Formats: sequence, C-alpha cells, structure tokens
Amino acid sequence: MNILCLCQLFEVGTDTGSDRLFYFCKYAASKGHNVSAITSNVDYKNARVKIPGEKGTISRSIEGVDIHYVYSYANFRGSFIKRFYYYLTYFFPSIAQSLKLKETHVIYVTSTPLTVGLLGYIVSRLRGIPFVLEVSDVWPDAAVACGVLKNKTLIKLAYRLEMFCYKKATHIIGLSQGICNNIIAKGVDRGKLSLITNGVDFSLFNLFGDDSKRLAIRTKFGFADRFVAMYLGAHGAYNALDTIIDAALRLKDDPRFLFVFVGAGDEKPKLQRCVSEQFLTNVIFLPTIPRMESPAMLAAADAFVLPNRKGDFFTGNLPNKLFDFIASARPVVVSGAGETAELVLAAGCGRVNKAEDGKAMALALIELAEMPVEERMAMGARGRDYVLMHYDRKRLSERFLEILAAAVKV
Repeated sequence: MNILCLCQLFEVGTDTGSDRLFYFCKYAASKGHNVSAITSNVDYKNARVKIPGEKGTISRSIEGVDIHYVYSYANFRGSFIKRFYYYLTYFFPSIAQSLKLKETHVIYVTSTPLTVGLLGYIVSRLRGIPFVLEVSDVWPDAAVACGVLKNKTLIKLAYRLEMFCYKKATHIIGLSQGICNNIIAKGVDRGKLSLITNGVDFSLFNLFGDDSKRLAIRTKFGFADRFVAMYLGAHGAYNALDTIIDAALRLKDDPRFLFVFVGAGDEKPKLQRCVSEQFLTNVIFLPTIPRMESPAMLAAADAFVLPNRKGDFFTGNLPNKLFDFIASARPVVVSGAGETAELVLAAGCGRVNKAEDGKAMALALIELAEMPVEERMAMGARGRDYVLMHYDRKRLSERFLEILAAAVKV
C-alpha cells in the first residue's frame, strides 16, 4: 500500500512528544509499504518552528517514512484566534502538498484538531481514495469540558464538523474505549469503529534493571536520595496538574519527597507561579526532552503521579504517558476514575484515588515511600510485564495495517 498520513503534530524520536503515529508508519515501511506524512513545521510543546532557517515545505526521510513539514504559524499560545490561524496555515499547504505526491491508496488522519478531519475528507475526494480517521481526543467535547471553547456558535459549528467527519470517514479508530463509546452514543455505527490504544515501544524502554542511567540523571539534577514523584508530559488544562502541587504542599515539611515536572504547556507558567507563591522547595520544573531520552529520565523516578480532572468525560482517558510510566517499572499513583485507573488496578502496579484529591495523592506517596524497596520494585515490575503482554506496539501496528488494508478494499 501507499499510505498518506495527515497529522498536525507528527513526532519522531528526536522530538519531545508521543511518537505513536511515527511508530506505526515506520513499522508499515518495514513491511514494504510506502508511507508519507504531511505535518506542520512546528514544535507544539514549545510553540516555535521545528526546523528553522528554511521556508516553504521541508521534506525529510526518517527511518523509511517520507515526512513533509509544511509552513505553519507557530506563535499560537494565548488566544483562540492565534491557535485557529495555526490550524489554517497547516490546512491549506497540506492540500497542495498532498496533490504533489505519487499514487496513494489510503489516507490516515489524526484528529485533533477537527480541521484535520476535514482536511482528510477533502484530500480523499481530490485523490478519489478512502480515509481512516483516528480520534485521539473527542472534540469539541474535550475543549468544552476544559472550558477552552465557550462560544455557543463555535461549539455548534464544531459539533457539526465532528459529525461530518465521522460520516465521511471510511473507518474510525478510537484510542480508548471511552472515546469509542462517546462516538457510538452520537449515532455512529459500532461496526465503523475500532479500538487501537496507545502502547509501549519496548525497544525504547529497555533500561529495566540498569541503574547507571538512573544514577546519572539523579546526580545531574540533584535528586540525591529523595523519593522522586515524577510527572512527564504535557502541562495543559486537560491534566489537572494542580493536584500534584496540592500534594506537594501537604508534604512540604517532609524532606523525603521531591516532585519533578518534566515538559511544557499552557499551564506551566501558572503552576510555576503557584509553587513560587507557596514557597515550595520540594518541586522542580524541567524542560521538555526528546522522546529518545525520556526512558532514562523516567528511570530516575521512584513513582509517577498521573492526575485526571473530575467529571464523567475524563474517565475515558488512556494517555500515552501512562504506558511510558508503567513500562518504566515504577508504581503509578492515579487521581481519577475510568480506564486509566482500571488499567493500573488490573496490572497491580500502583494506587488509585479520587480525581483532583491532593491529600489522597500525598497519602499514597507516603505509603509507597515507606514500603520496602523490593516490594515497591516488584509492583513496578508487575506493571511492566502487564503492558508487555497486552500493549506491545508491534501488535497494535499490525492492527493498524489490517484496518488500512480493509479500507482500501471497501
């Protein structure tokens, strides 16, 4: 097959975000398929140009995948208008670039934003080929639930666009069962949907039992012998990271604990101000790091903290960071209900509390810190074994290819 991927944010191993789609693409290429991707030339987490110094579309071949970085407006933080302009400046050049590519059999589209779903439909009509839509977050529901989108007219238009994309897609993939259930509840035929969750690239997370890089990171950043509770990922409104700050505030007089945030996002300045105003010395913030470096950073932790927001909508969350945490063979403390909590309980690799409950998070961390090290490490190892058995990206990639092949035959 000749596969075209349309994704506003397409991260490779040297980038700072999830490389889920890139993994699928390079896996497809390794099986003899021709794979191209059109993405924006933007480092999303840091809101800046990814490949500076060149104008127009920049093409690179990385591990068998032909990636075309089209110009997109990068300074999108701070207003809805600027963010929408970022979407538009990716949208139109991508149409032009897609028409320059050789024969294509199927298009794989990743939403959010919803505008990429519309882009997939337009390109599919122009090329006369099917498109498969992956829904990583249900929009506009997520934006409304987080308070990012409040204008009633825009919300109404966004819901219409959402249903249009579902109707026109040949097939739809959801990243969690909650996402699939949400789409089915809106009237989409269950047979049109498939579940492909996030998973783990175990060729990347291969540091289990190797303490050298753990010690190097802990020495570099001054973690010393403190119990490190780490969060590595996006710092956005979706993540309820103030729960971690609340836990840190409750443990500020306990010298054992250090809370480490790794990453960037719209909420990071607010979190840093809160730490400063509360005079917390047990919290540090580190910048984003390339995907390939994240296993070593994660190995430096003693436990991971993963807070969710309150509300039924957020129970369908199953983020990529969760799998990275568990694959690192450390316990995970989840604040929230739903699929994330259920996976941690099924794997027996952590503790689960109510959403946005900093007190419960603090108590869970105390319990883990006072647990014998061997028992805590066994808990982490159970989780690693569990995701290796059920969430290996190689098996998920095979399902990805099966769905694309079926779409071509429709």
